[in-house]
Amino acid sequence: MANTAENKKRTRVGFWAGVMGIMTNLAAFIIKIIVGLLSGSVTVAADAVNSLTDAGSSILTMIGFKLSSKPADRDHPYGHARYEQITALIISLIMLAVGVLFAKSSVEKIVRPVELEIGPLTYFALAAAIILKIIQAALNFIFSKKIDSQTLYAAALDSRNDVLITSTVLISVIVMGQTGVNIDGWAGLVISLFIVWSSAKLVKDAVSPMLGSAPSENLVNGIAEIVRSRPEILGYHDLIIHNYGAGANFASLHAEVDAHSEVAAIHEVIDSIEHEVETKLGVTLTIHTDPVDSGGKDENEKTEAEKT
Repeated sequence: MANTAENKKRTRVGFWAGVMGIMTNLAAFIIKIIVGLLSGSVTVAADAVNSLTDAGSSILTMIGFKLSSKPADRDHPYGHARYEQITALIISLIMLAVGVLFAKSSVEKIVRPVELEIGPLTYFALAAAIILKIIQAALNFIFSKKIDSQTLYAAALDSRNDVLITSTVLISVIVMGQTGVNIDGWAGLVISLFIVWSSAKLVKDAVSPMLGSAPSENLVNGIAEIVRSRPEILGYHDLIIHNYGAGANFASLHAEVDAHSEVAAIHEVIDSIEHEVETKLGVTLTIHTDPVDSGGKDENEKTEAEKT
């Protein structure tokens, strides 16, 4: 089964990433909503609502990691790790919706330009929000690599997209203040199209493992290397790998052994291989032994090495 220590680590990292996201998003919301109300800037106020929505996504991240850490039960014998994939999908869909709505808003501003409210408080609010979002994106990228999490990677890209959105608003305000030219709508449209494109890719990446995407070449080669390292194993075939979420990989294969070998000795070798694969690769492996004549193999059962 999945490594308990690794599950606890993932849950801990996911929890603190969620807490960090809630705190930074709420801070950005408070700063922007206060400045938006004081300055009368609709643009800043709208961006504040977006930050509040992101705080909700951070709460969703925490819930996803908590649910994915639940142990296997009778109804879910392979665990609940796919909750993390579901969370990543939901966050990606929220990002996609935000991109579409931002594109709609940008087109409306192109057709009917909105006068931007410019003042020191506006600059401060937008700059502070950008700094908070850069920190948030950087930490989520680090956390996602640390535990190989699609959910935190999606959250990192969401934060990066918010940096782009808020930076667009800030640049538009600066250009408006210096030249009088309102580029808010056009700049927003370009950024929103990029967000839609990156979000659609994230949706695809989140759905793919749920549909049963092919295992990585490194994982297949890792199992093959361990199996082939034992001289008692003459070959193997029918390697099948199933993934039920992070840390929940299961595999089975048929190992060919000398028909004249001692059963107890072969059983010990098989147990040793299964233990090594789980320890080194985090895969719960089940091996079926196929006794073959050491003088020649069944023509209908080629090993993986012979197939390649």
